[in-house]
Amino acid sequence: MFYRLSNTSDLKGIERELGVKFRFPNLYEPNAVINGLVESNLPIITMEDSQTIDFSIWGLLPEDYEESWDTFQDVTNTLNTNVHNQNLSDDIYTNALDKRRCLIIVNGFFTTRLFNGKLHMHYVHLKNHSPFCLAGIYNKVVDGFITCSLLVTHATHKFDNIPNLGKLKPLIFKKKDYHTWLDRNNNLNDLKSLINHHDVYDFVYDPIKGPHDNIKDLRRTLDDGYDEINLRIS
Repeated sequence: MFYRLSNTSDLKGIERELGVKFRFPNLYEPNAVINGLVESNLPIITMEDSQTIDFSIWGLLPEDYEESWDTFQDVTNTLNTNVHNQNLSDDIYTNALDKRRCLIIVNGFFTTRLFNGKLHMHYVHLKNHSPFCLAGIYNKVVDGFITCSLLVTHATHKFDNIPNLGKLKPLIFKKKDYHTWLDRNNNLNDLKSLINHHDVYDFVYDPIKGPHDNIKDLRRTLDDGYDEINLRIS
């Protein structure tokens, strides 16, 4: 699954690429490794306001939830949601795919592959390191905070060149499909064709030196030099 994202784009670059403004621009900070296993924020565009970039806590929580993020994620991991799952919990996902879809802004994500008995990590991105959007869903909890989950789908042959331990990939649309995804008049049934037959980007990847047993090892590699995976602030 996908528990680590990256967003090293600067604020103006994101706004220019997506044609929308941040609601709270002073809150945005580029982050080479966004670790979903600790409470993290992601910039998102919601169906509710498709002309503004908001911030969301990564890890979907029920709308009526009142306890801490950590407590909920210890019980069930909601960082990723399979868009094809027909048995999603009503307590968490009620109507989200129909009424609360979003776009999660990143400029890279991490995959792993098994080689010689070790897990090796790879940084996946566009050739020019431009920002792009992962499809997601969101809820608003009782204190008003937005929480989200990124959607995953079946990896097709066009993803075969990316080293990946599993058979899933993030659901990623090109800009021409953003409006359709966020359109309030569309429900999940209306979007099935788009989900199953969407255009895909030609991603490239950079192997991250050495096997990494945990996020601390990965962060150490990044701290030693972004040139290891060609990360840059665009």
